Amino acid sequence: MPLPVINALDYLCLGTCEVAGLNRFTASHEFDSWIEDQLAAARAEVITPEWESRREAVRGLLRRGGFKPSGRSKPAQEYLLRCLNDGNFPRINPAVDCLNAISVRIGLPISMLDKSRFPDALRVRVGRREEKYVFNSGGQELDLNGLITVCGGLDAAEPLGSPVKDSMAGKITETVSEIVCILYGPNEGIPQEWMDDWASELKQSIERFAIQ
Repeated sequence: MPLPVINALDYLCLGTCEVAGLNRFTASHEFDSWIEDQLAAARAEVITPEWESRREAVRGLLRRGGFKPSGRSKPAQEYLLRCLNDGNFPRINPAVDCLNAISVRIGLPISMLDKSRFPDALRVRVGRREEKYVFNSGGQELDLNGLITVCGGLDAAEPLGSPVKDSMAGKITETVSEIVCILYGPNEGIPQEWMDDWASELKQSIERFAIQ
């Protein structure tokens, strides 16, 4: 059964998908070719007025709760844009690579989280004052105050992901076989149908390249 999604933010449009059976963590030649095609398409998209308008809309979306999307706290797809422009696009594993390529191409941030961390539902709210989580192996923390936050865990309120960076507690590893992906967009200007279509595209690409 798909996870119920409880979205407390009426200005936020979500797309979600789930994938089970993840077991391929190395790239194939076919996948490398697919990634190159996706990045070529992204390079064509990121110079369009539509992509730039979407970037501003995402920043506006994050500001709604009082968060400041700047510096190291920019939306995730902006970090990917910089990597794309620098010719140093990250390659991690097929599932994450699929997410990153589609995220930068469509201009929206996407979370990928361990589904087992959501025993009953996926809850989305604004981060509370003094709420933080560790987002990398170096122990660096992201301040969640005012930020759109995806919550789960045993108490159903543990922050696990966001449009900026996902937590170490929620990120996937090679022992994770079931994942949930969350696409974040503004309610105004992006139809739910688009979000659902992009989520479906992401699911199909992960199933194609990250499951043997």
